[in-house]
Amino acid sequence: MDALPITVPFDVEAFCDQVAQQRARPIRRIPRELRGDGLYGMWVATADADLIVYECRTSRPHQEHIVVHELAHLLCGHPATPADGREALQLLMPDLDPAVVERMLGRTSYSAAEEQEAELVASLILERVSQWSPQQSWTVPPEEAPVVERMELSMLPREADRS
Repeated sequence: MDALPITVPFDVEAFCDQVAQQRARPIRRIPRELRGDGLYGMWVATADADLIVYECRTSRPHQEHIVVHELAHLLCGHPATPADGREALQLLMPDLDPAVVERMLGRTSYSAAEEQEAELVASLILERVSQWSPQQSWTVPPEEAPVVERMELSMLPREADRS
């Protein structure tokens, strides 16, 4: 994990660029509305570049997690995701000729173990960078301070729980 090209503060675009440089192959992030059931992202390898397609209708942190998950597949040496027919290709990459992309794609699919490995690697990367990020703080208006103090105290472990 220490050998990964992670910058501080973490920036997913810079991380993609570093992985691309390490692999000597461009990585393009492509936001799309993915209509597939539970499909939030996909890594597609073409002859010229790696494409990371991710759901554009979700939160930025979720988008970053999706991209890092797909990068984890690359880092773990997993094969690229195959496309599921012309319709999926048109949905994911409407500007590319589906017949050309279909020929470039591998014909393997991820096993449950590969998905778990990619998810674990992505989670470890994002956990590590969250530890490096400065903690957010804000000023509480004086009139709200008693409420915030009660909330903070309510989240502390009770005396009986500490022993």
